[in-house]
Amino acid sequence: MATLAPATPKGDAVASDRILRAATGLFCERGYHGTSVRTLARVLRLETASLYYHFPSKQEILFAILDRTLDDLLDGLRRAVAAADGAEQRLRAAVRYHVLFHAHRRQEAFVSHSELRSLTPGHLRRVVAKRDQYEDVFRGLLTAGVRGGVFQVPDVKLTAAAILSMCTGVALWFSEGGRLAPEAIAGRYVEIIVRSVDRRGKGPRS
Repeated sequence: MATLAPATPKGDAVASDRILRAATGLFCERGYHGTSVRTLARVLRLETASLYYHFPSKQEILFAILDRTLDDLLDGLRRAVAAADGAEQRLRAAVRYHVLFHAHRRQEAFVSHSELRSLTPGHLRRVVAKRDQYEDVFRGLLTAGVRGGVFQVPDVKLTAAAILSMCTGVALWFSEGGRLAPEAIAGRYVEIIVRSVDRRGKGPRS
């Protein structure tokens, strides 16, 4: 697969990051179409023209948010998996990482899923390509476990999609003041998922 060029905003990185963080919060709260460039500029205490210096359009801001979020997801997932040994431990590491990311970076994760529909076709293709790479890691982990006699998974593609959908949902309901801390939630999700694919019907507790 050809390397995809990242979204490259103009201007200094600190100002661009500030814009992306503010836009993420607004898109999460009001939605992409419910957030105007004028509103974003007002929140940032910038002139609209200054905002356009860093990003040529609101669409480019959305794409930059999703592109960066997926880059961080992919990089973190690969690191987590590489640090683990064995099929089961790698799956545990992958699930734990995914849940923790969606708890700690809830707004970015939420926008990345809820606003896919707002991307232009060209931007959507690039984002979906990276999302597919991410899902491929989970498919690979399940396939390796099946081949190694550790997992029993009749449909790897469907199971990977189900795992990701379940864990991604954390971004919808997680609250910092909730009953369980992110690590506790991640641990419970790991147990549920490992038990569901373990060929013995249950996985050892971490």
